[in-house]
Amino acid sequence: MKKLCIGSALVILLGMASLAQSGIDAQGVASGKTVLWFYGTEVTALIESDFSLDGSLEIDGTVIPFTASGTAFGEGVGNTATMTLGVWLIIEAEGTTEGGEPISLRGGLAGSSDDTDLSANALGSATGPFFFIVTLESSSFLATGTGDGSAAGAFVVPDDPLTMQMEGTGTYTLIGNLITNDVPSGEEVDQPSYTSYLPWDLESWPEELLTRLLALLSGMSCEEGEEPNEETGEA
Repeated sequence: MKKLCIGSALVILLGMASLAQSGIDAQGVASGKTVLWFYGTEVTALIESDFSLDGSLEIDGTVIPFTASGTAFGEGVGNTATMTLGVWLIIEAEGTTEGGEPISLRGGLAGSSDDTDLSANALGSATGPFFFIVTLESSSFLATGTGDGSAAGAFVVPDDPLTMQMEGTGTYTLIGNLITNDVPSGEEVDQPSYTSYLPWDLESWPEELLTRLLALLSGMSCEEGEEPNEETGEA
């Protein structure tokens, strides 16, 4: 399916921002698939996507354009009667700045939608907060903010005949702040150094996906999760 991705309003600790004039602004396109398990009006989704983005960082008044690409995976829970959907995504991306310097982003997105029609090609839009660790050369920054995404797709013949499957594309924007550069680089990030900045109630995330997100933020390799069990809909 798409990457329903992403986000909406967060008012993040402006008083604690050590880089008050620094930010992140990016636009992107995602394409991928979503595997669906239906239980009456309840829907469980496993989301996989490739994506690319173009954007810029502003650090101490200097604008640094960049491009990056990567993968995302996650889960969704929806209701066909109310047309609501909640999604949780983990993202890893690498690219270069306009000056040829390497850049990477790793983190998560969580969003919700109230106009998702799983019986139509117009899948609607979603909003919710994002959080990334952005590494630029030897410096790393914590970034959080607001995103908006919309997607369109269609049902296809599923890889697993016991499921339904959608494929499609989405577009999104991410706008936020670099809230601190107090992040170790070239080594694992100590969990307490970033958890106070996370913009979500961690209990709102699916447990296994949250474990993978925290591992990724701590500098560990994050492999794509297993598909939900076809009997329970759980990973």
